Amino acid sequence: MVILSAAITSKSGKALLSRQFVELNKVRIEGLLAAFPKLMGSEKEHTYLETENVRYVYQPLESLYILLITNKSSNIMEDLETLHLLAKLVPEFCHTLDEKDILKYAFDLIFAFDEVIAMGYKERVNLQQIKHFLAMESNDEQRAKQDEKAKIVAAKKAADKKRKELEKKRLEDKKNGIESSHMSSSSSYSPKQSSYTAEPVIETKREPPKQEQRSTGSKGMQLGKGKATKTELSKVLQEENLPELPVSGPKGSATPGIEIPSNTKIHTSIVEKISLVAENDGGLKSMQVKGELTLAVFDPNNTKVKVHVNQGSNDNFQFMTHPNMNKTLFSSDNILALKDTTKSYPTVTPTGVLKWRFQTTDEKYIPLTINVWPSTASGETTVPIQFEKHCDFDLHDVTISVPIPGHSGPVINEIVGSSEYDSKKGILHWKIPLIDKSTSTGNMEFTVPTAPASAFFPVRVNFKANTTFCAIQVVAITDEKDNSPDFTNDTSLGVDQYDIE
Repeated sequence: MVILSAAITSKSGKALLSRQFVELNKVRIEGLLAAFPKLMGSEKEHTYLETENVRYVYQPLESLYILLITNKSSNIMEDLETLHLLAKLVPEFCHTLDEKDILKYAFDLIFAFDEVIAMGYKERVNLQQIKHFLAMESNDEQRAKQDEKAKIVAAKKAADKKRKELEKKRLEDKKNGIESSHMSSSSSYSPKQSSYTAEPVIETKREPPKQEQRSTGSKGMQLGKGKATKTELSKVLQEENLPELPVSGPKGSATPGIEIPSNTKIHTSIVEKISLVAENDGGLKSMQVKGELTLAVFDPNNTKVKVHVNQGSNDNFQFMTHPNMNKTLFSSDNILALKDTTKSYPTVTPTGVLKWRFQTTDEKYIPLTINVWPSTASGETTVPIQFEKHCDFDLHDVTISVPIPGHSGPVINEIVGSSEYDSKKGILHWKIPLIDKSTSTGNMEFTVPTAPASAFFPVRVNFKANTTFCAIQVVAITDEKDNSPDFTNDTSLGVDQYDIE
């Protein structure tokens, strides 16, 4: 058998996709596809048509047709088998069988067709093998992506370093306009890198450099001339082809999705991530919570602040301060301060100052239990799922993802919230915007063709919260003179892994 082309057309004859497997020019294939709807006429009993030179083997797909164009000597039974396999592939990539989705996923469909037909002949493959082949990734491609990512990270670090140097220089020039007129050597201290993330870049005191002479006859920058300082910094950044950097305003939150007011001088973030693996019967295999407190200073006058925290009742948590922090002061007074008082925090860049960790296998700490109870009868498997909240805080943007076996989507019988079926990946996403005291439990039930209970696992859960497991709070921030500058704070909890097996 020789398959000339595989195509998808509308019922009006418009060609949406066509893949040629032998050498055919554009004019001929367009002519063959344009002739197809005219040849059909009113005949509905057959799934093939023949002309003097070719045969059309076709199958309706809702408002579309999928068809093969073959030579007349091909085996029509094998052609039909090939056609049915292609027809099964299309719903795997297209959520709806309409013109818009066919055009959207045209390249994916062409790649899938190439796995079924090679050089005009059908390959001995099934649907599962094709999906596996298409999901495979090249080691060279992954290595290239990693290299590209490393280059981007290195470029960002270089840009940040240059930006900091420019900012420091402008601050020194600003001080020099009032305090000094002599040049002295400068030095900087950069702590040794460790595995601890968000390492503070600590600055030492410097002697102010000599003020550069300006051709405009200016007397130099003076305190209170923040606008002029920003203008000069902008000029230098433009000369160096670097993005604009705010000198005394927040660049952004340490927590993605949380906006910091533009007039913020100091901002703290408390971020936690949970990793959990539980069993369907409620048993807990493992649970780990990791958290971090970060500090971002946006005002150069507050780079030596102390952070006063209230740890609350956290007997099961292990705390670790950054190596540059005064560990003794934190242990005795719950105050996070720099160990070397001559150093200072960097401006703008969020700096990690404290981390904590909590591990347990005690089921009472599970924040959200998921129970799945598949049962099979009369050729169908019915799957009821129930969630129940056990934590004291609200959960936002909850998504419960259930793998769906087979090729047809589930039929939803009952649901709290909404659902979305990803036919390409075979996953049903159950979405609940908010789980609080009034909606601490809920159900969903769906039906699929007969399948084993193990096919619906693992169930994966994702959510957000504005409260953390650790009861730590930032209660105050003080400067060198024990003043209490204003600060803002955000708290968030997210999911690294949450699997029900």
